[in-house]
Amino acid sequence: MNPKQKQLLIVGVIVVIAIVAVGVVIAMSGQRNTTAVDYAAIPQSRAEDGAFVLGNPDAPVTIIEFADFACPHCQNYHPEIQRFIADYVATGKARFEYRLFATSAGGQQSVFTSQLAECADEITPGAFWRAYDVLYELGATGQYFNQDAGRIVADRAGVSSYSELLTCSGSADQITIDMEFGRQNGVEGTPAVMVRYNNGPAEWISYNGTTYSRGNVSYSILAGVVDQFS
Repeated sequence: MNPKQKQLLIVGVIVVIAIVAVGVVIAMSGQRNTTAVDYAAIPQSRAEDGAFVLGNPDAPVTIIEFADFACPHCQNYHPEIQRFIADYVATGKARFEYRLFATSAGGQQSVFTSQLAECADEITPGAFWRAYDVLYELGATGQYFNQDAGRIVADRAGVSSYSELLTCSGSADQITIDMEFGRQNGVEGTPAVMVRYNNGPAEWISYNGTTYSRGNVSYSILAGVVDQFS
């Protein structure tokens, strides 16, 4: 191979590496593309059984998600839920009810981190939704099982006492309540999405002749369900 051919080969290899690198960056960007939500600007409440709820109490539709912070499918679905919250919950058109649901993806660690999220709110009101974001971020970056997860949640969710957070987590039971609620309604895995009209019971979403009784439900369908009341 003459010098000119070698030079062309080197240039070609560099170009290929650059293209691959750009592709990886774009792919990772797409996976992390989550709409920022200002939870402090949205009404926050808890259902009668303690479930965490965002949105206007008078909204006619409540979307209920059962999810596990460690579940890869929940991670992939999270940007759509964030988009829905930004477009419909933050604007007062709908409410969002989050149900903690541990799966084999996270096991006991999912139970523990769910307890941390609950206790964050018990200690510092409003911190649940900040902890919710932190835990999804940790899951997406592979730090979910890090032994420092509790301290990270405390620091980044603005919890006033890390030691109090750990003490509280030993008896927090919202995940037990949420999982029992889910099982009673036929939830077997995550993500699972249901709907509540006004203050009625939770039910599977039916839209345009199709009932969605497992897996995620696309943003467009969630939007269509709410837009029926516009």
